[in-house]
Amino acid sequence: MILVSLIAELGASKHGSNQGVQELRRALIERYPEITEHMVLIRQKQCALETFFRYAKNFEDYYIFCRDSLIPKMHGVFKSKNFPLILSSEHSNVFGILQSLRGVHPNKKIGVLYLDAHADIHTAYDSDTGHLHGMPLGMLINAIHSGHNPLNAQEEYYWKQLCSLGIKEGTKAFDPQHLVYFGVRSTEKSEDAMIATHHIPLFRVQDIQADMQACVQKAQTLLEAVDLVYLSLDVDIMDGKLFRSTGVRENNGLSPEELKTLLELLLKRFAPKLAALEITEYNPEVGIRGDKQVLLELLDSAIGHLCKNAKVRPKICNYC
Repeated sequence: MILVSLIAELGASKHGSNQGVQELRRALIERYPEITEHMVLIRQKQCALETFFRYAKNFEDYYIFCRDSLIPKMHGVFKSKNFPLILSSEHSNVFGILQSLRGVHPNKKIGVLYLDAHADIHTAYDSDTGHLHGMPLGMLINAIHSGHNPLNAQEEYYWKQLCSLGIKEGTKAFDPQHLVYFGVRSTEKSEDAMIATHHIPLFRVQDIQADMQACVQKAQTLLEAVDLVYLSLDVDIMDGKLFRSTGVRENNGLSPEELKTLLELLLKRFAPKLAALEITEYNPEVGIRGDKQVLLELLDSAIGHLCKNAKVRPKICNYC
């Protein structure tokens, strides 16, 4: 197993999630000293580029970060064949990670399990806020080319360049039906239209709570044809009344106990195809002290299941 700490919050709506990655990283090193044998730190540089892009905040710095740091370094992680446990500051980073995975496996079908309160499928063309952490899947699918934000020629050019970063000609296109949502409950009209148009599977909180086993089984069936599965967990899938340490809380989510059970089921069922596990959007600056323990228990459980079921290095799993 390789621990990847991705300290970059260019896409976030609130600062503080970099601190969340650092706190979890320190705690895991204390719990599992052996994990220090294989660690990667990816950190955004403090840039001050001239801004020209009107509809995506920090676009210029984000573009350079993905092109010159995030994608190349994650490319190396995936080529190492060590199983990555990724602690990421915020969800815009998942775009660069998935581009790297696609770049390393250009002929494979990639599936994505996306545990989140939000669909994150906006683009610069239809985003009202301009926050990049609401756009990573929109970048990945790259199916929207117009909207209420009138991009000029320069913006259109760089948006197109961003969406193709890390991908060589001939790489298998990402199929939106190989994206499976769990827990999404806060969407906007353009996102609803994307989900409906591309028939993107979505298991709502009430579905999960009613029959979690059936949801996971159906997800497994939906992704039966894919070669690799990437699991991305945004902590805001939890109920905002029960877990507060995240930038955009939403009520009526899963309880910490329900999330732990769901994650264990997904890790077990998808173990043969699992390419990585990412946990993101933990922001201790906006929450309460007890939330950190919730995440550490979740990570302890995940590490135990990964060592038992996934393709990880036996030496690193001596601590399980």
